[in-house]
Amino acid sequence: MFLKLYNKLKPFRFRLAIIGLLCMASLISLALFRVRTVLSGTMDYDFLVWNLFLAWLPLVMSYMASSFASKRRFVALTVPIAAVLWLLFFPNAPYILTDLFHLRHARENIPVWFDTLLINWFAWTGVLLGVFSLFMMHDIVRKAFGRITGWLFVIIVGTLCGVGIYIGRFLRWNSWDIILHPFERLREFLQYATHPSLQSIVFISVFSSLFIFIYITTYAFGLLFQEQAQHAIPQDIS
Repeated sequence: MFLKLYNKLKPFRFRLAIIGLLCMASLISLALFRVRTVLSGTMDYDFLVWNLFLAWLPLVMSYMASSFASKRRFVALTVPIAAVLWLLFFPNAPYILTDLFHLRHARENIPVWFDTLLINWFAWTGVLLGVFSLFMMHDIVRKAFGRITGWLFVIIVGTLCGVGIYIGRFLRWNSWDIILHPFERLREFLQYATHPSLQSIVFISVFSSLFIFIYITTYAFGLLFQEQAQHAIPQDIS
């Protein structure tokens, strides 16, 4: 029974391992937050818990899209819907990086180094969630339309991610606003887009470049390990 289950899950062992590591990172983040609430007696930084929950949503949606794409059933309908929802919530994953802004306001009873570690655990967990979900969507696009289109997709998503994070951090919109108030938000977005500020241009450019760089570097590490495995020479134990 266990052997049969293992053989069934073996093709997905690395994907399951990454999901397990992301779950572990999330639990460590939540544990650190709990320690902080006990030590400080306050619920400061409780928004990190909500942001972490939102960061998991793109991964769930990309996993659903990947499952639909592999089954080849109703692909033309299900994958585009899942992709649009994924793109809508995707900026929530790396958004937690900008929560480092809150370190400029010192909290009583808790040293700044602890808050720095706390936010970094949440932030990098969010970034890795975003990288993994983008990898699955990138894989879908690459298989369907080719390698060049796949990387063009990554660049476009990375740029839109920077736009979404700027909107969330500085304009204080959230993903639900687009669903609940689509026309109002579209009108405001067009106004900001036609009259961009220097701050918005610099932030979006730098943050988008940072996230795309992180993704490409992570992707390259994966290819490096694959290359090493292909060129590994079995040892002669005779």
